[in-house]
Amino acid sequence: MAEPNPQEDFAKLSNDLAVLRTDVTRLAETLTSFARSEGEAAAEAVSARFRQGKARAEATAAGLMEEGAAAIDEAKVRARVATKDLTAAVERNPLGAVCAALGVGFILGLLSRSR
Repeated sequence: MAEPNPQEDFAKLSNDLAVLRTDVTRLAETLTSFARSEGEAAAEAVSARFRQGKARAEATAAGLMEEGAAAIDEAKVRARVATKDLTAAVERNPLGAVCAALGVGFILGLLSRSR
């Protein structure tokens, strides 16, 4: 049986430790690179979602503005029609319009009178 040689064993151990250090360094570099690329991918995904949400919000706001403008235009048309109808009714029956105005004024006067 061969006798153990402490110097040879120490040299083998030192060599194994050097290889292990190199492997650990490479592993750390690989993990760092992986984490960096995954972080960039996650940041890009979040950024893309944010851009999509912003685009949807802008589209919704534009749609609501269009609907609001259409509602305002429709209200203006209805007000013009109602004004024309009221003017025509007053022209057809001026005495009735005066009586109606007097009645509304009398009721408002009663309601606003203090007790």
